[in-house]
Amino acid sequence: MEVPGRRGDGRTMKACILTVVHVHNDNRIFYKQLPALLEAGYQITYVVPCPAELKMDSRVELIPLPQIPRWRRFQNWGKALAAALRSGADIFHFHDPELIPVGLVLRALTRRPVIYDVHENNPQVVLRRLWIPRLLRVPAAKGMALLEWLACRFLDGIVVANPPTAERIYRFARRAVQVANYVELAHFDTPPQTPSLAQPDGPSFIYSGSLSTQRGVLDCLQAFELLNRPDARLTLVGPLDDADPSMADLPRRLPPRVRLLPPQPFANIPPLLRSSLAGLVTLHPTPNYLEIIPTKLLEYMAAAIPVIAYDLPLVRPIVKQSKCGILIEPQDVRAMAEAMAYILDHPEDAKEMGRRGREAVEEKFCWESEKRKLLALYQGLLSPRRGL
Repeated sequence: MEVPGRRGDGRTMKACILTVVHVHNDNRIFYKQLPALLEAGYQITYVVPCPAELKMDSRVELIPLPQIPRWRRFQNWGKALAAALRSGADIFHFHDPELIPVGLVLRALTRRPVIYDVHENNPQVVLRRLWIPRLLRVPAAKGMALLEWLACRFLDGIVVANPPTAERIYRFARRAVQVANYVELAHFDTPPQTPSLAQPDGPSFIYSGSLSTQRGVLDCLQAFELLNRPDARLTLVGPLDDADPSMADLPRRLPPRVRLLPPQPFANIPPLLRSSLAGLVTLHPTPNYLEIIPTKLLEYMAAAIPVIAYDLPLVRPIVKQSKCGILIEPQDVRAMAEAMAYILDHPEDAKEMGRRGREAVEEKFCWESEKRKLLALYQGLLSPRRGL
């Protein structure tokens, strides 16, 4: 009988996980995939930008890369390649399109399986990057599409996070699997939150995630001002997008009863959500956001709170079928204010929305099924090497 994470001779398999873009505690990598691999018995080498003194699970060999500005990230490509080669891993798994050349070199030099993890529609992401000069965005997007085609043709496995990206990737990939960013329910069954994050003046509407214009943070603030209810509060939690000029002075222009929290360890997020009135899902209908199921939507549902969500193609069926919240037209701040008022005025209905959302996550959107698909991909790619 084959055991995940073990060679045919019983020795432990080693996986090398690489990123030069994501933070070390990225939700998909750190809180979902790494624990799944460790639970299956793999040893992990984790190559990631982080402080050198960061402490990790003893089964994870941490290779810290310098934390450098975006425009200097290319300096970490060679360091990541060197670390991966030194790791002696049986399989490599990288999470950034920038590392596709590194992945191709790893495949050529080691002849070992290499997986590329596609978190989003990267060509579309390039088109909306404000820091890329406008005249260069289309050529850069075409270059990104070419890189991903090369990855599909020459790497061993492609992991994709959402259905539209899967449809695009499946046309070219040798072997691909969709591993959605569903919720690890165990994270949402922890004891009540610590006093340091408790809502100081009672429950609050909450926006959790990266703070940017395209993610609807300014819409949330406008809607909250329109609501103009003394019994209403709003909490924003997450990092400010440093590429968005509108976010530079956001902390200085928050209206009354709005609280801004810095990025939190993920362990602090579920209890903070559970104590909130409703979660706000306000991604603008840009090409990339039209193709994703927002992770925060599922986290709000797992926390058993209602959602107020923009009516996007992959959001609509989840909210409508589970009856877990209120859908509104994107960027309609008046409709958002009215939805907030409804939640405040109908607490029993809001509670039922939250309950139905939690049930839907338990039945359809939990990480357990996605974890099995990831481990099956690893096992399938490593099977020919068992007994080496």
